[in-house]
Amino acid sequence: MHKSWALCLPLFALGSDPAFAVNTLKDWDGQQFVEQFGCPDTQTYGQVISVRRTVHHLNKFAFELANGELFGPDPRSMVVRGEVYAWDGSKAAGPALYESNPRTISYPYDDLNFHKETFRPSMLSLLPGKYIVFLSIAKDYQQCGSPAFGYELKWGAVDGSAYNGGSFYYQNDTGYGASAWTTFPWAATHGDLAFTADLTP
Repeated sequence: MHKSWALCLPLFALGSDPAFAVNTLKDWDGQQFVEQFGCPDTQTYGQVISVRRTVHHLNKFAFELANGELFGPDPRSMVVRGEVYAWDGSKAAGPALYESNPRTISYPYDDLNFHKETFRPSMLSLLPGKYIVFLSIAKDYQQCGSPAFGYELKWGAVDGSAYNGGSFYYQNDTGYGASAWTTFPWAATHGDLAFTADLTP
């Protein structure tokens, strides 16, 4: 389940330039976070973004991840997929607009640093509207863990008061897997993830 929320300084608002990058990293202090993502807790974390006025292309997006506070000894790993879906106001909608190849994440036990995990949809066309970009282990849950332990990560996070294009949402997915993304409302928060999303006309 979703366990904690930590805040930092306000992030910057989207500019008016037709080409823009959503970038909350510039106001992240490198320490604030939300947790726990992975098994046995929350399987899906995501950020809603807005595309305004004209069609834009999503070239890449990235999140900051680090070992969670509760994790077992080496070896530990999880398999995640980066996803992009339309957003209907409470849940993902329609088919996947982008799904990455499965990616194994395994940070050494004594590694306390955050790591930028970048995904590249490569010129994914997005009409004006709202979308959710997210990572999930739901399709690969059985590959998450280590002998007798699960594996969980914390995510960089910021205060969401200055960004009116969306916020951080999550799903536990327990018992439903990826079908829950478009079937059940996601849990809402009042903040944003530390992330970037690069969009061009």
